[in-house]
Formats: sequence, structure tokens, C-alpha cells
Amino acid sequence: MAQLLEYIKMALYSIKSNKGRSFLTMLGIIIGISSVITIVSIGSGLKADVMATDETKSVSVIVNKDATSYTNIITWDDLKAVKDNLGNKAIGVVSSGATMGTVTTRKGEFDASVTLTMPDEEKNPMQTSIIRGNYFTEDNVLNADSVCVIDKASALYLFGTPDVIGMELEATIEGVLQTIQIVGVRDSDEELMKANDEAMKMFGMEMPVFLEMPYTAAENWGSQIEDFSSLTIYLNGGDQANAATKSAIQTLSARHLGEGEELFVKQQEMNMAEAMGSVLDMVTAFVAFVAGISLVVGGIGVMNIMLVSVTERTREIGIRKALGAKTSSIIVQFLCESAIISGIGGVIGILIGAGLSGLISVLEIGGLSARLSPTAIVLTTCFSCGVGIVFGIYPARKAAKMSPIDALRQL
Repeated sequence: MAQLLEYIKMALYSIKSNKGRSFLTMLGIIIGISSVITIVSIGSGLKADVMATDETKSVSVIVNKDATSYTNIITWDDLKAVKDNLGNKAIGVVSSGATMGTVTTRKGEFDASVTLTMPDEEKNPMQTSIIRGNYFTEDNVLNADSVCVIDKASALYLFGTPDVIGMELEATIEGVLQTIQIVGVRDSDEELMKANDEAMKMFGMEMPVFLEMPYTAAENWGSQIEDFSSLTIYLNGGDQANAATKSAIQTLSARHLGEGEELFVKQQEMNMAEAMGSVLDMVTAFVAFVAGISLVVGGIGVMNIMLVSVTERTREIGIRKALGAKTSSIIVQFLCESAIISGIGGVIGILIGAGLSGLISVLEIGGLSARLSPTAIVLTTCFSCGVGIVFGIYPARKAAKMSPIDALRQL
């Protein structure tokens, strides 16, 4: 141990004696370590932001196609029973359908996307809020009223104003002319609407207007909807998903007893947050790998400077070997020096990387956030020391194998 401490002192003295050269040697290690830590921290921050938006807001239960050939067996009464049994686990239960049509105003004729749904659709947490009027009611559903809720962008598109409560639309749906009264206006996500509009224009299409109507209104154009193949539960909290799904399946199964086993199942939805998280992990790993190449370059710099050091200290090596120093002692001496150079560079790189990550988070540069990864810090520290040892082996072995006679000739 005493001998090792002596080697460390000698290494520190050598580094101190050649400050400029030692710093330039460390520079590759510093850049590599700080780059990897900053990139991994940004990747971790982005992933955390994505996963934070992954609160489960709805779940769907569908009729199992493997259990029955006729899937439209969920009734309006089933939906009300499911909602009653869920209690405060859910804020709404709906089943919806969709169709297309055209709407005619004084401005002309426009394509229309019609959602046939239920009053609880107003509580859809993924939708914008009602800003004028009201959503249609259960009475509208029971009476099959031709009423609709329109979004603000569609109202502006058709009438030039969002104040359209009580106005009527002339709509042709499935070949049948309808007069539809507007009872509510939903706010619009302007950025999403703009993006969708640009996407539609790329294919030479125009954005349709969007209408939400009672599902029973389909009776007015001869398309009676009585049963459904699925239902969607709007949750009161993300932690209610499993309990709500289980309760809904139990309620439906009890009401359809004898129609088949495992008649209702949870719909497996694609988890976009997890998919995005996986993509971010891969991108972060790739970019960190590219940044890590500078560590290899830094390691080559360490090897180069250690070879210079061996050449400069040839006489010292010759004297030590002549006095009986072992080959292993010479190797350890030079490995200590290369490891310390890389270690110091690693520590500086970690501090710079941590500082940059903190600065990015505080200033929110480019809207980015960064989270320091302890794993990344540990791995980069080990890697930086490892680089010094690996790339220091060749110079150390060269010094250790040097003949004392040849070394002393340079005196």
C-alpha cells in the first residue's frame, strides 16, 4: 500500500510539472464525459416529460370476437348499469359511432364528420370544453332529436362567428337531408387544427367540419343504432383504470349471463408514451455512443502522452531497474499516472456535464428539460478510469520491458 501511495505521489508530481500538456491530454476525456452526461440527462428529462403525460384517462371494454359471432350486444341499459356500478371511479361511460355527410350554408357546401355519441361525451378528458350553449341531453337521445354540438373552428368556418347557438344547419347524411339545430359550441385546439389542416392540404383535401350528435339521431336517416360492440369509460383518475375495467366486465358479464364465457375483454390500446420513451432511449443511446467516440480519441491522447513520458524518463527507468525494481512495479507506476490523468479529466467532465444539465433545466433552453442520471455518472466515471488503464497498458509495458543497459546508455 505504501508503495502504491508513492506511485500516486509520483504521478501527481509528473502531472503538476507538465500542467499544460496534462490538461490538453485530459481535454478529450473532459469533452467526451461532459457530452455523454449532458445528452443522457436531456434524454432522461424528455422521457420523464413524456411519461408524465401518460396518465390513463380512459379505458375501453369490447365484445370478444372469439366468444361470439355477433358483437353488437351492448345496450343503452348496459351502459347505464356499468356507470351506476362504477360510482366515483368514472366520470362518464359512452359508446360512439361515426359517419360522413355534407353541410350547406350561405358560404357553400362543406364535408362534415359526424360523431354519433352520448351525453357523457361532454366529460371526455381528451376533448376541449364547451364554451357556448350546452351539450345535448339524455332527453335529446331518447327523443332522437336532430341537434348537434359544433367546434369553434367549424363555427367560424361556416358562419364567421362562434355565436351560433340556436342556428340551424342543412346537412345531407347518408343521402337524407336533415335540419340540425346547434345547441353547443366546443372550444378548438388551434395548434392541432392547424396541423391537421396542413396535413389534409398535402393530400389535396379540405378539413371537414365536425359535428357531435345523439346516436339515436341516426333514426332520422334510416340507420337505427340500438346496440354496440364496445364502450369507453372516462376515468376519475389514472389509478382507477384496472378497478374500473374489472367492474365494467363483471357488470356486463352478469347482465349477459349464458351468452358465452369471457364475452367481454379490455381493449389493448397502444401506449404512445411508452413507445415514445423507447424511441427516446434508442436515440439517446445512439447520440451518447457517438459522443463517447471522443472518449476513445481522448484515450489515444493519454496513450500518446504516456509514450512521451516513457521516452523522457528512460534514464529514470534504467536506474530503477538497475537498482532492482520489478517489472510489475514499473507497470503499476505508469498505469497509476495514466489512470489519474483520465480520472481527473472524468471528474472535470462530470462537473461540466452536471452544470450544463442544470443550466438547461433552469433556463429551459429550447423548451428542453434535463435530469441527471446517477447510472450515467457512475458508468462514465468507471469508463474514464478504464480508458486511462487500457490505453496506459502499452506505454507501461514498453517502460517495464526496457533493458537497464539500453536505458542507462542515455545518461
